[in-house]
Amino acid sequence: MKNLPNILIVDDIPSNLTYLKIIMKGVDANMIEADSGDDALAKIKGKELALAILDVQMPGMNGYELAAEINRSHPSQVPIIFLTAAFPDNTQIETGYKSGAVDYIIKPLNRKILISKIHIFLQLFSQKQEIIESREELLRSELEILKGKKELELLNHHLINVREEERAWISLMIHDELGQAMTAMKMDLNWVKENSGNREVQASRIGRMIETTNQVIKKVQSISAELHPKLLQDLGLTAAIDWYIKEQRERTGLEIKLQLDEPLQEDFNTNLALFRILQEAITNVVRHAKASVVQVYLKNLDDWLEMIVEDNGTGFDFNNVETNKSMGLFGMRERARYCGGTILFSNAAPKGTRLSIMIPQWNLK
Repeated sequence: MKNLPNILIVDDIPSNLTYLKIIMKGVDANMIEADSGDDALAKIKGKELALAILDVQMPGMNGYELAAEINRSHPSQVPIIFLTAAFPDNTQIETGYKSGAVDYIIKPLNRKILISKIHIFLQLFSQKQEIIESREELLRSELEILKGKKELELLNHHLINVREEERAWISLMIHDELGQAMTAMKMDLNWVKENSGNREVQASRIGRMIETTNQVIKKVQSISAELHPKLLQDLGLTAAIDWYIKEQRERTGLEIKLQLDEPLQEDFNTNLALFRILQEAITNVVRHAKASVVQVYLKNLDDWLEMIVEDNGTGFDFNNVETNKSMGLFGMRERARYCGGTILFSNAAPKGTRLSIMIPQWNLK
């Protein structure tokens, strides 16, 4: 509901105030009545005025003095219409304009003239409010743009860090897993070369080399699957999640419980987004949550596909998280938004963290 503009009317004679109210009946404004300067200042404290209509001759504080006080106490100039029984002389006119007057109306009042002038000032006030609102909206838009730019800069920084972490992980896997296996194979090959005369021992050592080769192949397949899970394309989301969770159970020792529904429709981009969100969520649990149990659900809810990741860890304050972690959350939000979905982070009961992603299935093709 739109707030009505305020119009102050001041006259020390009650009958004059009543007459003003009758004349102004139907004006789309909130009337603030006062019978003295002090009464008026008390009633308008903290309120914005569109217009003030003041009687000039009042005991104590006259209309000129009241006008000066009004404009001294208000941040923006308040237009003043003075009511007077006799046309003012030049000195009075100058005093009135200095105190904020925009017009004089001689008593007895002409209703049409007064209402016409009131409407003009109300229109001017409305235009002024629209300009102020437009400026505030522009300022809000500028702040949103600056916030978005900052978030994009942070996200870009986060993506660079993630890329470097992935490279470091690949390097570590190659060095620790493949490098050691290949070194062992090289040693075995040298041994076979130096002991070519003993076929029985050679066969045993060659069998061990074949076993090492099979392990290397499995490690290469595992690294490749982590980087680009081909299961998503070949067998779908549930198979990829099932494979990934088995890997994480073995690697981290976490107790991870699964409850997976088959999606009503498969879409690779949506599957990839949900899979990456799951990877990020499990990574956060391992790094930060100090959890022992994680539950992963994939549910069909009519036209929606919901994925839930819940742990029994320490939880955290979502309003006050580290930049790198908040950027991880921001990245998950962006992946969900890209699929037309939403993501909700909350603390689970009695403790831990709960992540819920809702993806519309009617958009999937």
